[in-house]
Amino acid sequence: MRMQRKSFTKKSSQANRGMEFEGYIMQANARYAIRGIASIDKIATPVKVIKLAATGPKKGRIIDGYYEEKSTVDFSGISRGRSIYFDTKETENKTSFPLDNVGDHQYEALREKHLHQAISFLLIRFKTHHEIFILLFENLDKWWKEAMTGGRKSIPYQFFKENCVKCEAGRNVSIDYMAALDMATMNV
Repeated sequence: MRMQRKSFTKKSSQANRGMEFEGYIMQANARYAIRGIASIDKIATPVKVIKLAATGPKKGRIIDGYYEEKSTVDFSGISRGRSIYFDTKETENKTSFPLDNVGDHQYEALREKHLHQAISFLLIRFKTHHEIFILLFENLDKWWKEAMTGGRKSIPYQFFKENCVKCEAGRNVSIDYMAALDMATMNV
């Protein structure tokens, strides 16, 4: 059976920003699990439930609640004995990736996992270029520290083109980020 590729479309809701991209990653994760390549899970943000629907077709669904804490990153898992921890980000900026797209708590979560030998990274989608790159934590850390000391507050698109591995389609998935990750970590 042949898989149909969805085209990337712009979502109008701020709440839905990045959800389509995450959907592609979850499809890739399902394929990786079936093929025994990796076991990667979406990390849920803890929600404090205030009220559930009591009756009707929505019975048992959350109708009121709030996030108990900030989320860390989107995904974690393991592949060939390697712990993997990453977040997905996207930008419509043509010339750079703004570092303010990464929360302090997300940077700290990636840093902590990196210090414990996990492969920590960002998957960054440049929407206008229709390209996705792997930004390993080591590179994020350099740019982050520069920004914190008053330097540049974004990572130039050209840096990604010259220093990061681009994710392509492969292994029957539209975004084969594990193949790109293997290339990115070959010498790390």
